[in-house]
Amino acid sequence: MTTFVSSPPHLQRRLLVLLCLAPFAFAGCGSSKPMGTVKGTVTLNGAPYADAAVIFLSLTTGQAASADIQAGGAFALPAPLPTGTYTVYLAPKAAATSDEPKPVSIDTAVPDKYWNEAASDIKIEVKEGENDVKVELNK
Repeated sequence: MTTFVSSPPHLQRRLLVLLCLAPFAFAGCGSSKPMGTVKGTVTLNGAPYADAAVIFLSLTTGQAASADIQAGGAFALPAPLPTGTYTVYLAPKAAATSDEPKPVSIDTAVPDKYWNEAASDIKIEVKEGENDVKVELNK
């Protein structure tokens, strides 16, 4: 003869609640893709370049990030990127808000290939942790 031991109802409810919440406790656990922060400098023919924004784009995942290039050619992407290879290209800096729209223009001193993700030949490998990179534009 089998005898079942019954537990008090409040313990049964607690057990049921714990069993229902257990999957959520482990959500987000597990392996996540390694990330890397990116900062660096941009040069044009060896001189610091600051008249654009720099864009990092993964052609395999579509992941992208951009930052305006500051004086002295310095930039820092605002958030970490998943590790991997990124195509780097330029875009005009975001215009300051004003009442009058202004046409967008690109610096013609920079070769056209650097203004287009499909044509840019600059590839940078983002590794886990901090990445200090040099983006060298050459005529």
